Amino acid sequence: MGTEFQEPSPKTGCRLPAIIGITLALMFVTITVLLILLVRNPEIAQLVKDLMVIILAIEALFIGLAIILAIIQITRFIRLLQDDIKPILKQANETISTVRGATNMVNDNLTGPLMKIAGTLSGTIRFLKIIWPNRN
Repeated sequence: MGTEFQEPSPKTGCRLPAIIGITLALMFVTITVLLILLVRNPEIAQLVKDLMVIILAIEALFIGLAIILAIIQITRFIRLLQDDIKPILKQANETISTVRGATNMVNDNLTGPLMKIAGTLSGTIRFLKIIWPNRN
């Protein structure tokens, strides 16, 4: 419970750029060495080329399977929307229509006439107060 937030020291703030720089330098050196090795040994270059073709073919196979699985999942989702959610939305729309009709009926038959009566009564009371100011 007594842990406090500590500001990072200036030394730790410089680690990330240094790590990125060292990683990029190592990648550059590795690629350069591999290119020199492949240029000097055509047999190794042919072997690497053949392996890369095989790896890319396997990768294309996996990507194709992933696309097929995605299409299947999208189809299932569309079926779920059509079979389950669409009837729920229709029922909700019917309920809203019923509530709207009930609200209009209450407004037309109860609230509207009561507001007219209240307005008329208020106007009458105001008129009577103007005519007889001493009476409350």
